[in-house]
Amino acid sequence: MLDPSKLPQMAEARTGEAFDLRNFLKHHPRLNSAAVDRLVFGISERVWKAIDCTACGNCCRAVSPMLNEDDVNRMACTLGMTCSEFASKHLKPAESGEDSPWIMRERPCSFLRGNRCAVYEGRPANCRDYPYLDKPDFASRTLAMIGRLSECPAVFEVWEQLKVATGFRHRRR
Repeated sequence: MLDPSKLPQMAEARTGEAFDLRNFLKHHPRLNSAAVDRLVFGISERVWKAIDCTACGNCCRAVSPMLNEDDVNRMACTLGMTCSEFASKHLKPAESGEDSPWIMRERPCSFLRGNRCAVYEGRPANCRDYPYLDKPDFASRTLAMIGRLSECPAVFEVWEQLKVATGFRHRRR
């Protein structure tokens, strides 16, 4: 597994290349969205076999997950609190227009213990789904993925392998 502490520097060094790959994926004549998704899903499946999230925990340090009412109920129940107690202690309102009305107040997450989640079974859907490599329409979500290159070893590795799988060649300027 890549050293999580080196990801920010590695991602920064490849910023131009990352945006070039984004453009390549969005405009390649033989790579439609479904084809890109098939590649990403296959690569991701292989990458996750070599990644141990508990050796990293970067997502819990870098991301403030959004929570919906189900997440609040599940986490409050996991912690033996009422929803209002949980919300007042751990949440703040999300910006208007968001699908989920709450966001975790602290970063790194107050439930991070070492590199592990203290409420893993009750964690929010955003945490369960992160880094969203198994979601459809990868090509339309490449800006978000570029942002995750510095946070998640799995995203970084999938991105690197996607270059090879698509025949992408970076043109230095």
